[in-house]
Amino acid sequence: MKTFAIVVAAALVRASLAGETQLSVKGPDGLTGTAKLSTKLLEDGSRYVSLSLRLSYNGNLETDVLEESTYDSKGRPVRMLQTTHASGKKTSTSVNFTEEGAQVVTNKSGTMKTNLVVFPEGTTANPTVFWFCRDKPEKGRSVEYYLFRLSESSWSKAKSRYDGDEDIVVSGRKVTAHVVRIGEVTSWLDDKGDPYRIELQGLTLERTN
Repeated sequence: MKTFAIVVAAALVRASLAGETQLSVKGPDGLTGTAKLSTKLLEDGSRYVSLSLRLSYNGNLETDVLEESTYDSKGRPVRMLQTTHASGKKTSTSVNFTEEGAQVVTNKSGTMKTNLVVFPEGTTANPTVFWFCRDKPEKGRSVEYYLFRLSESSWSKAKSRYDGDEDIVVSGRKVTAHVVRIGEVTSWLDDKGDPYRIELQGLTLERTN
C-alpha cells in the first residue's frame, strides 16, 4: 500500500501544472482513494505544487500522503517534502537542492538520516513543469531530463512527449484534452495544465470537480 501511495503521489506531482484539482483514485485489488492537487505560479517565476492523497485497500489500511515541491523558473527543483502516514507509522523526507546536490533528510518514526545525492551528468530542468500553464509545446515535442525520486533518494532519467489533443469522457462529459506521456505515466490535461485523467501501472486517477 505504501509503495502504491508513493507511485501515485509521484505521478500526480509530475502531471500537475496549474490550479486546483480533485481526483478519484482506482487501482487493482480494491485500491481506491482521493487526491487534492494545488499549484501556483509565483511572482519570481517559480512554481509550487501541493498534493494531499488518501488511499485505502478494500476500505482498510488507510495511507495518507502529503507532498510539496517547488521548481525555479527553468523547471529545476528547489525544495521537496513528502510525509507518509501508514499502519500507524510516520515517514518524512525533505530535500533542499544546493550547489552540491540534493540535501536529503529522512525521518522514520523518529530516526533521522541525512544524505547528499550529487547532481547527475545531465540537466535537471524539466520544461514540462510549465507546459500549458505558461508555455504551449508543439505537438510531438519531446524532452529529456533528470527527475529526483523522493522514494529512492536518487536521480532518474525521464523523457516526456506531447502527443497532441484527444477527445475523452470524464465524469460523464466529453472534453478535449492534451495528451502528455512522462515515462510510464500518461496524462490528459486541460488548457491550464490541470489533469482530467492520469494512468499508470494499472492505476486510474480522474477529475471529479
